[in-house]
Order: sequence, then C-alpha cells, then structure tokens
Amino acid sequence: MDFIYKAKETITKAGKGAADKAKEISDVAKMKMELKSKEDFIERQYIEIGKKVFETEKDAESSAFEEVFVIKQTMEEIKALNTEIAQAKGFVKCAGCGADIDPDVAFCPACGAKNE
Repeated sequence: MDFIYKAKETITKAGKGAADKAKEISDVAKMKMELKSKEDFIERQYIEIGKKVFETEKDAESSAFEEVFVIKQTMEEIKALNTEIAQAKGFVKCAGCGADIDPDVAFCPACGAKNE
C-alpha cells in the first residue's frame, strides 16, 4: 500500500511540475509576443518621424539629413520610370490633369476630361 501511495505522490508531483513548466513556457511566449508588438510599434513611430522630417525638409535648400536628398532623387527616378512604363504601354497624357490614360478611352478616369 505504501508503494502505491508513493507512486501516486511521485506521479502527482511530476504532473504538477509539467503543468508548471507548460505555464512558464506559455507565459514567456506571451511576453515575447508583447515585446515584439512593442518593438514593431516603435519601428512604426520611427518611420512616422522620418516622414515628418522629410516633409519638413524636402523643400529646403539644405538639410542636416542627406537622406532627404536621396529620397527626393529616388522619387524623381520613380516618376521617370512610371513615365517610361506608361509610354511603353502606349498611354497618353490627359490634357486636363496630366494622368496617364489609355488612348482608347473617351474620358479621363481621373478628372473626366475628354480624351482627344
């Protein structure tokens, strides 16, 4: 009888230990998820600050941030590439708003101007 009691006690302790370890693992996983969420939030805030700095500095003759000029240059390159893509697709410029439109449409989908 004593053997059965000791075996039951050992199994109970092992089960409790396993349950405690599982809870610990679960708690750590939850904390890691919360940590990642907060790190991602900070990263988004950095991006927003960067956008605000760019908007403030983009028209300035000089800036303390070289990246402002790199972004402006890259935006111009993007604009040129979009123009090349539109031309390759055979698009024309809308006389009303300057949007790239299919030459077969009667009216500009952006502003409604008649396509000549």
